[in-house]
Amino acid sequence: MNLANVSKKLNDLGLPKVWQLFIVLHGFFALSLMLISNEVVLNIANILLATFTPIGLVLGFKYNKHKVYPWGFLIAGMTFVSISIASTSLSYIGLIVFDTNMAASIEELGILLISLFAFTFMLQFEKEYKLNGFTIDYSLIVISIIIFTLIIFPSLASNFWNEFSFIQQLNTINLLLSIIFLSMLLINQILCKQLLFKDIVRIIMVLSFSAHFVLDALNSFKVIQSSSLPKISLSFYLLVGTLSIAFIFLERLTTDYHKSTTKGISSLFMWGASVLAIVVIPLSIIIRDRLGIPPIAIIVVGTASFILSSFVIWRMQRVVKNISQQRQKLKNIAYVDSLTGLPNFHGYLDQLSNISINNIFVISINVEDFKSINDLYGRDFGDEVLKSLSKRIKMLPNNILVARTGADYFHAVFRTQLKNIEKVVNEVQLHLGIWDVVNNCRIAVPLTYGASHSSGFVKPETLARQAEEALKMSRQEHTNFTLYTEKTVLNKKKSVPRHELREILQKAVDDDYLPVHFQPIYDLKDGSLKALELLIRVESEEHGILLPGEFLDQAKSYGLLTPLTEVCISMVAKSYDQLPKVTININIAPYMLNNAKILNDFIHCFEKANLPIEQFCIEITEDGDIPTDQLIPSIKLLKSHGFKIAMDDFGTGYSSLSRLSVLPVDVVKIDRSLLLAASNGDKTILESAISLTKRLGATAVVEGVETLEQLALIKKLGADSVQGFLLSKPVQISKVPLLSLNAMNIVAEF
Repeated sequence: MNLANVSKKLNDLGLPKVWQLFIVLHGFFALSLMLISNEVVLNIANILLATFTPIGLVLGFKYNKHKVYPWGFLIAGMTFVSISIASTSLSYIGLIVFDTNMAASIEELGILLISLFAFTFMLQFEKEYKLNGFTIDYSLIVISIIIFTLIIFPSLASNFWNEFSFIQQLNTINLLLSIIFLSMLLINQILCKQLLFKDIVRIIMVLSFSAHFVLDALNSFKVIQSSSLPKISLSFYLLVGTLSIAFIFLERLTTDYHKSTTKGISSLFMWGASVLAIVVIPLSIIIRDRLGIPPIAIIVVGTASFILSSFVIWRMQRVVKNISQQRQKLKNIAYVDSLTGLPNFHGYLDQLSNISINNIFVISINVEDFKSINDLYGRDFGDEVLKSLSKRIKMLPNNILVARTGADYFHAVFRTQLKNIEKVVNEVQLHLGIWDVVNNCRIAVPLTYGASHSSGFVKPETLARQAEEALKMSRQEHTNFTLYTEKTVLNKKKSVPRHELREILQKAVDDDYLPVHFQPIYDLKDGSLKALELLIRVESEEHGILLPGEFLDQAKSYGLLTPLTEVCISMVAKSYDQLPKVTININIAPYMLNNAKILNDFIHCFEKANLPIEQFCIEITEDGDIPTDQLIPSIKLLKSHGFKIAMDDFGTGYSSLSRLSVLPVDVVKIDRSLLLAASNGDKTILESAISLTKRLGATAVVEGVETLEQLALIKKLGADSVQGFLLSKPVQISKVPLLSLNAMNIVAEF
């Protein structure tokens, strides 16, 4: 890697090129001092370098927007060191600022502040690398070693205070600090996966610091007699200032570490420190006895025991706190939904079990067709919709508990008497409405509700399940709200077991019989019968008539959906002469459009049954697995044989305005969800859908019309045709001839 690449890399890491030049020059002059023989030049250079070091640190601190803690300790420490160096150099040129001992004291204060920075930095290091309690363990090991040494060799402390000069005492302390710094550096490098620029800077900085301490000690204790030793030591010291400037620019804590090694180091230090703290005093006393050294004073043993015990207690507190935090974290994971911050289903049951269950009203809330929001806007936007909805539900008046119990399911709990339920439901529906604004986008979020009420003792799980059962009934029956009662339980059909359902479907295919139903579609201009939509049903002696939602998914998984469609065509052919001569709409599964053989077999069924193809309209529902450009050839093939094409359920799922403008369809069937939105006050989307459909030359059919107000609304908005329970529910094929041929006769009855 050449210098240009190195410079670019450093710039990308946060060290601008102008500061790279500053650091290079600062470091060059720091190392050059050991070669200068002129004392005046040497001391002037010391003063300049010592002055620029704190300036560089302060500017680097501001540039990188570091926090005062812990970086303030480093800046203050290097500033005191620089003041000491500068004052010492000023004394050589005749300007006495501090005497030698005072200058040394200021320097030592700076070193202690730098040591404090290293300690606090270790705390951050511990947090980032998830080494819980590492700093305490490390400190306990250091203190244990010091206590062990002093108990064995108490004369060291006596010599330190009585025989060493003040400068020698400081140098001894600094030597101990250098050993600590080197060990911390070694631990860091063991944990790191790779050596980064900041690690190189840290390594050289610690080594330079240590070299300075060692050289100062050698000079202080007269171990080596050399006039150049102080200059070399000072050069290393000033180089530390250079590197600290680089460090403050480059340092960013990283999680690029070996997890297994981290766990091993953490466990090793925890057990090692604990064991060492326990055995250090007894071991040192035993060693003294074996060496024939007189017993140590009880006050020394007591003081040492107190210090070690304090650290052990501190460590135990950290362990207990960490265990408590871990338990709380696990509880949050188990009981709290990470997206919304609400209780999840387990948390909901846990909290509900702590609430007096008398007169508890539980509402289960589901976002109707939430999948279409994800499909049209993306999952991130869908998450924002859920977060916004959770906040709105949480703000419901008088709620005592709110939870997210599923992907797009929520529960809200109230305390109210049975007679006030209707009032609470109205307030909830009014408060939540159908519209929301998410990321400055106004979006319809239609909701379906189910509820249960407890006037006596009911288990929380039972109450929650009853609300969910009521919600399921609401969705099946296309109602906004259902309250769980004994009556709704009796009327609810149980799902058919899968093995029985397969036998029922296979029998329908083998018998070539299905109890197909038709629902009429009427023209809004003159009320005439425009078309009949064929609706597939399956019949069982035990389970009665089964609706599509109860068997379509299983029929597809069993490979029976295509044969069932063929049976439907056969049923139409058998009764065709009895049916009104209007268009007959037939739904086909999306996957059939993506398979040429299946599609051709489907077309052949009409030809084989001698049915007039031009009188049939194929309703298609888009599928996310089939791209629009793959649908077009299939649609064109159907149209080439004479079929009309209708896009079903427009406004939900994958149907979109952009696809509508591309697909060559004759009819667009607008889903009831857009009608519900329009009925609740916002007509924009429904009106736009009708308008665009007509501009594209297609017929606009609105589904799900159930009230006269809705009928008047869609007529006013310009829809062409209408389908819904207001005009007729689906009827058996035998009753189709009894259908009214004109909707005006039906409306007149209201």
